[in-house]
Amino acid sequence: MLVASKSGMNSMIRTIGTALIAVFALAALSAPAEAQRNRKDQPKAEGRVLTSKVGESVLAAQELLQAEPPNHREAVAVLNKVLGREGLTPYERAICLQMRGQAKYGSGDVRGTISDWEGAIRTGALTPPEVNGMMPNIGQLWISEGQYVKGATILETWLNGGGKANERIHMMVAAAWSQADQYRKALPHGEAAFRMASPKKKKHFDLLNFLYNSLNMYGKQATLLEQQVSIWPDDKKIWRSIASLKAQANKSRDAFEINKMMYLNGMLTTESELLALTQYYSYYEVPYRGARILEREMNAGRVSKNPKNLKLLSDMWRQSREYEKAIPVLTQAARSATNGLLFEQLGEAYFAETRYEEAEKAFRQALSKGGLKKPGNVYVLIANSLYERDRPRDAMAEFKKGLNYSHSRKTADGWIKFIQGGFEVERRKIAFRKAVKLDECKNQEDRVRRMGDTKIEGMESITAECVVILADDKAAKEKARAAKRAQAT
Repeated sequence: MLVASKSGMNSMIRTIGTALIAVFALAALSAPAEAQRNRKDQPKAEGRVLTSKVGESVLAAQELLQAEPPNHREAVAVLNKVLGREGLTPYERAICLQMRGQAKYGSGDVRGTISDWEGAIRTGALTPPEVNGMMPNIGQLWISEGQYVKGATILETWLNGGGKANERIHMMVAAAWSQADQYRKALPHGEAAFRMASPKKKKHFDLLNFLYNSLNMYGKQATLLEQQVSIWPDDKKIWRSIASLKAQANKSRDAFEINKMMYLNGMLTTESELLALTQYYSYYEVPYRGARILEREMNAGRVSKNPKNLKLLSDMWRQSREYEKAIPVLTQAARSATNGLLFEQLGEAYFAETRYEEAEKAFRQALSKGGLKKPGNVYVLIANSLYERDRPRDAMAEFKKGLNYSHSRKTADGWIKFIQGGFEVERRKIAFRKAVKLDECKNQEDRVRRMGDTKIEGMESITAECVVILADDKAAKEKARAAKRAQAT
């Protein structure tokens, strides 16, 4: 999902804060010096004047700050001396604290800046507009120091008191509340910043995206992303965010269509993106197209031919009933696999193609390599491969192995009973054929006896086959009588 991260919020705060503080700082710096220069020309409120000594020090500090490069440390030293004097008026103290805070900010002492500016306000010598001009600086500095709630509260108080809002201030407040995980408070500022921004930049979209996503306002987020993609149609991240949002809203078909569009426009380039696309095809029962794409990307080298990806390709060929295409892929994958699972699938592919001898070999390799989840099923499949090649007795031996596993016992037992039933049927057929032949031979014997010396061509003797059959029958009866006599005694 394309939303700004917390680290992104920090970066945004620093960027906006630096720009804003620089603007306000310039105004804060120039105000006391300008007032000193024009003190003879402007009407003065009682107590709001600088003595000549203080004024000279303030102007000296001003010149140090405006030098190229600015001499912040020396300016702080000059103002420290002034603030150490006895008898400063509240107004003089306020002016010096404002300027020293400015100098400290230039030298990187943010906490010192805050302390001086808050001290200037506490003197009570500043007018409401002057205080109003300092509050946004202080609020932003607290935010830059990681005091998000404190800084955002100061800025909101300033805004509610009539402070002139702009896009950057609203961005700062929204980002600060976001850092404090107070997204409801951040939202109106994020939306205000977005409305005011002209032109709208990615940072405005990113912040609002983050807030809508955090507040589960997916409808508004979708509208925002569609507006964003109309501005940056080649930005893959935005398209992926829209697809992700569609998936979250249980509109996975729409997400699939977006991914297809991205692929056709050359926007899906990484292996993970291409694999995700092919899995969409598999999920929506168009595995043949997905397999074609996956095969093409493997040949192009953008998707690796590792066992996992080869298995995915073979699964998709099998899902689309393209077993002939699945077999070479599975063969390649099975050879490098650490267990027999892929050989099992290779055997299934051969079996589906009625290549039973090759299926049996693959299944036996699967058992040899091990690691199968349900080995009993593989014994059953070996037995099936044998049975299909008219080897029921060999199949029976494999089915009996399947009886040793709970997951295959029922199937194996059913096949065993079926084959045994077939053996019984065959035995009965043989017995019936023997009985019919014996009756025929007895008829021949009876006919020859009844004819006596009469000779009719073709009927004057018993066939050689019947001679053997009648002799065997006589021997069997004699054996049965002997057994009966032995049992009686």
